[in-house]
Amino acid sequence: MAQKKNPAKKREPTFEDRVRKLAGLLEDSRRSELRALLGEMEPEDIAEILGEFSVDDKLIIFNSLDVGKAAVVLDDTDSPTRLQILQKLDSDKLAKILDEMPVDEAADVVEEVPEEEREDILDLMEKEDAEEVEEILSYPEDTAARVMNPDFVYVREENDVEDAISHIRSLEIEGEIFYVYVVDDEMRLRGIVPIRKLLTAPKGTLIHSIMETKDIHSILVDKDREEAALMIKKYDLTSLPVVDHEGKLVGRITVDDIIDVIDEEMAEDISRMTGTIEEEHGTETTMKATQNRLPWLITCMLGSIITGLVIQMFEVTLEETIALVSFIPVITATGGNSGVQASTVVVRGIALGHLDLTKIGEEVWRQLKIAITLGLVCGIVLTALANFWKRNSVVGMIVGLSILLVVIWSNITGVVIPMTFKKLRIDPAIASGPLITTMNDVVGVFIYLSVASVFLA
Repeated sequence: MAQKKNPAKKREPTFEDRVRKLAGLLEDSRRSELRALLGEMEPEDIAEILGEFSVDDKLIIFNSLDVGKAAVVLDDTDSPTRLQILQKLDSDKLAKILDEMPVDEAADVVEEVPEEEREDILDLMEKEDAEEVEEILSYPEDTAARVMNPDFVYVREENDVEDAISHIRSLEIEGEIFYVYVVDDEMRLRGIVPIRKLLTAPKGTLIHSIMETKDIHSILVDKDREEAALMIKKYDLTSLPVVDHEGKLVGRITVDDIIDVIDEEMAEDISRMTGTIEEEHGTETTMKATQNRLPWLITCMLGSIITGLVIQMFEVTLEETIALVSFIPVITATGGNSGVQASTVVVRGIALGHLDLTKIGEEVWRQLKIAITLGLVCGIVLTALANFWKRNSVVGMIVGLSILLVVIWSNITGVVIPMTFKKLRIDPAIASGPLITTMNDVVGVFIYLSVASVFLA
């Protein structure tokens, strides 16, 4: 018997397909079809697509969404698009959207609104939501409390499972529930009950008999949000309770919040390592962008002047063997790159929690062995090239030994400086990029010309 052919599966529209379709509907002002198409799309896909349109079209698309979908889109879209929408969105509609969002996400949006407009928007929100948003915004930036959701499920340990389930049904909790938290009369965290264990416990079971009290991980409200991310990653948690200094439960951080934190921290570190300090979203004024970048350019410029002064100190040496000048760019570039490589590994290790700051000596020793190996290989190669190019064995020995010493120096500074910055509670990413490169240029030239002076004495 002949087999029936399966009907061809409908091809999923691509990103480009959706952009073209929306652009066509916008151009022809077919608003009802636009709303219908947006109704079929996932809000996350709409958030991704918005960045492809003009400001006016973005607002048309956003205003065509229902409040629930608009809340997801506003949270998930890129920062420039979010700012453009916030600048033109009606305050009443924004307040309704904020009421639909989890409190921590609503706080992030309110923070981006100009200060003179915040109070008006908060007044339009539901009183309870507005108070929770204000409370989250009262905590310092980049702390665990700023990414926590103050909505959570809690029970008393003397309750039984039926009481607990009835209590959960009576609540309006946004987002997934992974754990039920067990608290005392003062709201101090006593333990947790995984939702699975609560639902499968026999009727009449008391909470204190099924709650887990060992290895309950929590984080203080004022701890850095990166620490919360490391805890969730290290212990493979889906939710992390947040407590105040009296041990009282005040919120929870879920794994989806931490993914956003990791993305933001990575972007911030990259910005710092390239000397832009803060992530630029393309919406900063010329003055703001200039303020971000100028200090590091001035630092590099002054470092280059110091390098010039070092070269001037060894003017006699350079006059004696002018061939040495040709290798100064090689020395500075190799030293700078070597230092940045080492610092990048260290900064990444610190960010991911792989490096123990109490074991600086061990990491320095590990990097020293790597640096010696790299330096020997680079030194041999450069010596051979110098002998071939300049037909001068002395120059070859000078540049070969110098590159070995410079690579060792650069790797050590690439390790020690970021770890020292971390101990001093300064972002170690600042130590990378312009700072280490500039310092290694100065010291690298000094090492090179010092070695040359010894050989040519």
